[in-house]
Amino acid sequence: MLIVSAQEGALPIIGSAAPAYPFPISNYAWNDRQWEQQCKTVRTSYNPDRPLSNSQLTLSPQDERFVDFLYWVWANKISEHQVEQVGGTEWQGPTDGVIFHWAPGSRWETHTVVPFDHATHHLVDEHRWTDRMFPDFFERFGKVQGVNIEKRLSMTTPPTWAMFLKHIGGPASPYYRYVFHQESGIDPQRRRVVMVGGLGVAFEYTFERYLKEVKEVLTDCKAYEFFQLYDLHGKGFASKAGWGGQPIPESAHAAYTASSKRKD
Repeated sequence: MLIVSAQEGALPIIGSAAPAYPFPISNYAWNDRQWEQQCKTVRTSYNPDRPLSNSQLTLSPQDERFVDFLYWVWANKISEHQVEQVGGTEWQGPTDGVIFHWAPGSRWETHTVVPFDHATHHLVDEHRWTDRMFPDFFERFGKVQGVNIEKRLSMTTPPTWAMFLKHIGGPASPYYRYVFHQESGIDPQRRRVVMVGGLGVAFEYTFERYLKEVKEVLTDCKAYEFFQLYDLHGKGFASKAGWGGQPIPESAHAAYTASSKRKD
């Protein structure tokens, strides 16, 4: 998967003769050099004798830190993303895949280019969108049928996937920031992350599926603050409500792990 960094200049897209000019992400975002400068001297219990990798995220679901890591990702909105129209929304981007814009307005902000078949699987099999959810688009091509959008869209014959992505990811679209998903809960016992999105969408990811998504944005280096906080506060610092003795409304406990107090 291709990742284009805004601060590092235009990069050619594989299989395309024209360059894809980077998305104008916020000044707060860090490029790879800035991340490496920040994390190169960081040593934690996770990396006591080596620098943190900036090429991959190596933390696994089997690590005792993992549940806290999930809550840390959620709190920082790192996996938040939105889809853009083919070729980019208000910028000159690649046309050989679907563009996802991640963690807008943060240090982790970036975008990835996902092959069309992977992106359509995400919308068809995970979001399970139907044509009834987008009558303003599909009624232009016949009656709404209440079927998965996969049955209404094609790559070549209108209505096409490119037309639909422009409808939901164009600069004037009310769906642009609205329809993509975010976390609403984590269930460590079932090893599931509960996701919700606009238009009443809800579904679940396994820990492994959710981790694949997080890896689109994070490396060990880009998660260095998590490792520091874990060493500072200990297990449960992000996942257990009220561990510091602060009062927590009863209704809030459902968003956290079953125990509301950290056991030292």
